This record gives sequence, structure tokens and C-alpha cells, in this order.
Amino acid sequence: MVGLVTRRGFLAGVATAGSAAMAARLGVGSAAAQTYPAQAIRWIVYQSPGGLIDGSTRAIQPYLKAQGFQTEIEYVRGASGRIARTQLFRAPPDGYTIMTEASPEEILGEVVYGADYKVAQFQPVFGWFVNAFNVYVLKSSPIKSFQDFVKEAKSRKVTIGTLGKGGPSHLQLAILRSKLGLNLQLVHFEGGAPAYAAVQGGHIETAIGGSSSNRWADTVSFLGVFRDGRDPAIPDSPTVAEMGYDITSINEVIYANAAPGTPADRIAKLADAFAAAFKNPEHVTQQQSLGVFPKLMSAGDIRQIIETRYPLVQEHKAELSG
Repeated sequence: MVGLVTRRGFLAGVATAGSAAMAARLGVGSAAAQTYPAQAIRWIVYQSPGGLIDGSTRAIQPYLKAQGFQTEIEYVRGASGRIARTQLFRAPPDGYTIMTEASPEEILGEVVYGADYKVAQFQPVFGWFVNAFNVYVLKSSPIKSFQDFVKEAKSRKVTIGTLGKGGPSHLQLAILRSKLGLNLQLVHFEGGAPAYAAVQGGHIETAIGGSSSNRWADTVSFLGVFRDGRDPAIPDSPTVAEMGYDITSINEVIYANAAPGTPADRIAKLADAFAAAFKNPEHVTQQQSLGVFPKLMSAGDIRQIIETRYPLVQEHKAELSG
């Protein structure tokens, strides 16, 4: 059984990771003594080729190369990224293995599914995107606003598609249902496209989607966005906070993660390379064409986000794993 992760426990894990990093730097024959980077970096992607995370990762590659970092993408699929994270967790602490992560998926893997890794021991490098969730319906739906959606779900059962059982979208809907006392029948799909197809086909009434669901804007209406500030991908859609609802937003934070014990100087050098890559206007334009509107985050920012999400996952663990 996975124990409750407290603030003290999380910070203790961070301290342990820091100690491991120091040990790696001081060890005999340590890779830290070498010039970094001296070889290509293995970059793990746990989602399917052609998806948003894959496209965004590939768009960064040439700009990291310009900063002296050659990278080679390797797809490690299965178990919502838990296989990939376990590989990263066991990778040598030398800065030559990184992974594109989508929080809070890593927390869900540890807390809900008992994965063989500890999130607090990973070494976040750099974040560049917040993928905000939204609730949408067909334009022909009698539900015309988020207020209509709430009213209907208080008076009857409303069907709503998720992007995967036990995943971040499921957590967002669990929080929404609990906070507002809604009668929602969750229908789980493997990704946004199947959920959208079910809405379009009239099999379910509504669905939750990410920022990339803006590609369906011609056929759907976005009722509300779970985000601090409007989603640049669908700027005309109001946030649930704007409409007076106090609902915690579970946005997918996309970032690069490194193995436990990776020396701090290597993390810093890699983070600087990412930051320089996102200063290039051509790169930013490429990301935006994929539906990725960059929001840059430091390792400290990412750790703070991770820390605040543990209690939410713990609170809804039974529902997410049931």
C-alpha cells in the first residue's frame, strides 16, 4: 500500500535525491568529471508518436542541438508512462537520460497504481507547457453554458467522457463532481479523439478535453476551462473561476524530467539549454502551430506543483483506482 505523501515526506525525498546527486558527483570515476554533454542524450517519450507530447518534444530537438545537446528519442509505451518512468528511475545518474513528463500522471502512477518509482527523487529540468482541461458539448446540444451543465447534472445523470480511467482528466472530473455534488456518469476513453467521436456520434452528452481539442472548435462549444487564466488555445472560452466556481484546476504540466541523483550542475546546464531554445521565436512559432503555447517553468516551479497535487490524488485515490 502506498502511504500518504506529506509535505515533510516529499521534501525528505527531495533531500534524498540531492544527497544522491552529491554522491554521484563525488564518486570514483563519476561521469560528472567528464565534459557534459559528451554524447547524445536518450530522450524518453511515453505517449504515441504523432501526438502532442511527441510533436512538442521533436520540435525542441534542433534548438537543443544548437545549444550543444544532441538528443535521440526513444518511445517507451504502456501503463500510462509507468514503464517509462521506472526506466528513468533506474537510469544512471549522469544526465544522459531524460523524459518528457505530463504531471500529475507521474503522481497518479505512484499513489494510485503503486508504481516502482518515487516522484520526489526525480530531478525536474524544465517545463514549457500547461495543457488545460475543458468541458465541451456539440454546438447542437441543449446545454449551452457551464451553468446549464451544472444545473442538468444536479437534476439528472449526465454522461461525460474522460481521456482515460485513473488519469489526470479523471482526477479533474472527480474533483468537480465532489465539489459541486454533480450526478456525472463517467465514460472512459483512451485519449481525446475517441471521446470526441463518442460526443459527435451522440453516444455521450459531453466530454472533457485538453488544449488541443481546439481543433474541433467548428463542431463543439467549450463550456468552461479549468485553468488559472484563459487558455491561449481557446481564448474566447471562460474559465470556471470566471463563472464563480471554486474548482481546483488539474492542468497537465509538460516538462523534462531526469533520473534521481543527476548532478545539479548537469541539470542546470540542461535547463539553460531548454531556456535558450524557447527564446528562439521560430521555435515558439513551431510550438504554437502544434497547439503548444509555451509557459516556461523552472525545476522549483515544477516541484511546487507536484507537492500541491499529492493531497488531491490521495483524496480521490479510491475513485481513481475503483
